[in-house]
Amino acid sequence: MLLIAIGINISKLARLGISPVSSLPRAAELIWGITLGTASIALNLICILLQFLILRKKFRPVNILGVAVSIAFGYMIDLTGSDPKAFGHLMAGFPVPQSYLLKLLYMCVSVVLIGLGVFSYVRTGWVPMATDGLSTAVAEVSGKPFGSCKTIVDTCMVLSAAALQMIFLGGLSSFTGENVVVREGTFFAAIFVGQIVRLIGRISDIKRPEEGR
Repeated sequence: MLLIAIGINISKLARLGISPVSSLPRAAELIWGITLGTASIALNLICILLQFLILRKKFRPVNILGVAVSIAFGYMIDLTGSDPKAFGHLMAGFPVPQSYLLKLLYMCVSVVLIGLGVFSYVRTGWVPMATDGLSTAVAEVSGKPFGSCKTIVDTCMVLSAAALQMIFLGGLSSFTGENVVVREGTFFAAIFVGQIVRLIGRISDIKRPEEGR
């Protein structure tokens, strides 16, 4: 989770748009002045509540552990961030890229770190992140594939964040200023984080048989 948190904060510094699952927390941070970690905790707790409402009797008690995961993840985001109001803010003073090329480089580093973090977390087999748990709940009830449901959930978050950005953060001008929530980097992350996870998975599967020889 620590790698994911660092990746999120690097994408925030790039100002090309944050990853889909962090788009709503980023909008809340900019509009209401709370930290990104606090906003992420709130969103994840809402996702767990939605899981319960969707699954009802099928809701597994182990998913309650997602509350602890959500709180820990939120603190990690604040710890590795640059917001002086946040706990830790270890990236305070970290250079903010000015040229588009450097911003794109930051975004690429962010995507790789998030992909590594997601792969590492999934391999532990522990409680799924709250947003993924919500996608799983929708898939279980609707009978649709998980991938399709995750796309739907992520799209709803991005569209909601973009609407908040347009309404509260300056309309079209918010896509070019300091208050960026959704931009090309959001879609870049949506496409390539999954590709990075799959690539690491293939490399890991290749190495395992070699280690057993």
